[in-house]
Amino acid sequence: MIRKILFRADGNSITGLGHLYRLFAVVDMLKDHYTFVFVTRNDSTVEAIPSNFNVSLIPNNVSISNEAEWLAENFDASTYVMIADGYQFNSSYQRQIKQLEFKLVYIDDLVESHMYADIVINHAPDIEAEAFLSETYTKFGLGTKYALLRQSFLTQAKKSIKAGTLDSLFVCFGGADKYDLSLKVAIAAVNIDQIREIHIVLGGAYDKQEIYDFKEKHSKKLNLYNGLSETDLVAVMNLCNFAVAPTSTIFYELCAIKMPILGGYYVKNQEGIYNSMSSKNVLYKAGDFTKYTIRDFEDKLNGLLSEPNLLESIQNQKNFFDGKSDIRILGLINSLNISFREAVRTDLELTYEWSNDELVRKNSFNSEQISFTGHSAWFEKKMVDKNSLFLIAEVNDIPAGVVRYEVENQISIVGVSIQKEFRGQGLATDFLLKSAELYFSNYDKPIFAYIKKKNTASVKAFEKAGYYLVEEKLIMNEISFVYKLDANHGI
Repeated sequence: MIRKILFRADGNSITGLGHLYRLFAVVDMLKDHYTFVFVTRNDSTVEAIPSNFNVSLIPNNVSISNEAEWLAENFDASTYVMIADGYQFNSSYQRQIKQLEFKLVYIDDLVESHMYADIVINHAPDIEAEAFLSETYTKFGLGTKYALLRQSFLTQAKKSIKAGTLDSLFVCFGGADKYDLSLKVAIAAVNIDQIREIHIVLGGAYDKQEIYDFKEKHSKKLNLYNGLSETDLVAVMNLCNFAVAPTSTIFYELCAIKMPILGGYYVKNQEGIYNSMSSKNVLYKAGDFTKYTIRDFEDKLNGLLSEPNLLESIQNQKNFFDGKSDIRILGLINSLNISFREAVRTDLELTYEWSNDELVRKNSFNSEQISFTGHSAWFEKKMVDKNSLFLIAEVNDIPAGVVRYEVENQISIVGVSIQKEFRGQGLATDFLLKSAELYFSNYDKPIFAYIKKKNTASVKAFEKAGYYLVEEKLIMNEISFVYKLDANHGI
């Protein structure tokens, strides 16, 4: 069954727009692979939602306690995966959504509620799955490997480090900036001679006038922006060579650009990222922004400008953000939509193409290219072989790989391959786990896998799927590992 996605978040001038913007990044990662609907409440700042989104508004008379029923009435749970970002989606809410048979992905900040979601994503560093209370089925995407960055920033993250004189300042404090920290930084920065330009991005819910009056007096140095597109935001950031920002999504985006950052926090969910990134020398420490005066900002900016070891923090940014989190997050969503079918004769050409893939041949013990005649003869035998479980793995009804079990006298031997468009998503482990359930429903013989020692990706996939190392041996002149899975182990 082909699935779609419900993206669910709220935001306005009172609550801020952080959850909306963060979920926009996830939309950006998945929009080319899944059709979707963006669901938000009537009192959200709908103008902040991109105009090309298919938006569904939850009526004001629908409370959070009966929202799950409203969603089930308006969207087929068997068709949609729901991705939710917001503190209101607590344990009770998640349990209701799961009872209505939606697949659920929850984007977490606080590590507080019991998780009933199928997948939990928390992109703060240093978070471990053991920190959560959760159901046995819950999977986790944790750490900056799963950074919720929009595509333009993922592209920037792959670029090399730039260096130069620090004279152009970027500032952004999010949607509402209720403490008006933007104005305080503006006043402080104008007083510092080394700073030639100040670029301040104001959020969609910012509604204060004083900073605009201040700009009129300092128009040569101070630039204000609001309503920037993703492309324009990247362009403004690239005009700058250091920044002031909270440790929220904007901080991760600046790390992708790579520059010294005076980082701090002003709400609880930013504090964990701040503490971790401070300990890893990714930012110049500011602490609690809510306590800052204009003089505090001036002192901290002068301190950053005179700091001799800023290049190390920029290198650390690059180490934490590799620009591949979109592929990993796509893999998490795809893992919810895996199905298997037995291979049929019409799969001949498809499996022939996959068998001759460069990486497949490299990791096989026989690395020679396979002829179509030879493959056809082998394939025909497999179609009638009762001792072969030949499975085509599909992701959202698209053929994505092969898992094959060859049943011998006392054991079975497994092989797995992933079609190249689905590699890098971590799906091999899911293919092995889910197909083993099918295998052990028909057989009780243990499964063995033979893997070249240098094929580290396969080794990791099998270990994550519960296989354990039996021995190391030489196979066809290749140093190899032998892994085993028993019927009562890892399933």
